[in-house]
Amino acid sequence: MNTEHNFSQLYTELSLNPDLTTLAERCKLLTEILLDCKSLPQTQPVCRCLGAYLEEVKTGLTESMRDFQVVEFEAEEELPGKKEWLLEDTETKCDYCRALNHVLLISHFDHDMLPYLTGLLHDMAHSMAGDLIMPLQPRMTIRLPVHQH
Repeated sequence: MNTEHNFSQLYTELSLNPDLTTLAERCKLLTEILLDCKSLPQTQPVCRCLGAYLEEVKTGLTESMRDFQVVEFEAEEELPGKKEWLLEDTETKCDYCRALNHVLLISHFDHDMLPYLTGLLHDMAHSMAGDLIMPLQPRMTIRLPVHQH
């Protein structure tokens, strides 16, 4: 039985099927909160919530991978031997986040490691989110030449 999926039913926002960008923002926020946690009783509820969001990110990445297949290469030597996915590294980062979150959730580690584990999870989640959150592009102005009659 997968406990992360059971936890996801507890968070109403997840029932609204948020997009990957929203999920990534929530993961960033939850890891920010984890940085302020100083004890296991503080971390575990945050980790349960983060676990539910990370599961949704993982599901979203898996479902949308076909939309992110790399199909064009500049040089022939860059052609992959197998299908290559644009967000493959992002999926790996998500898996790393899930693993670190699991370690924090089961609490079988030296308490002195708490700030390092939460810091590593924070950095990894921010890196993953950076892959998913597109910065807002500045507005482009196109000036058309004025034709004189």
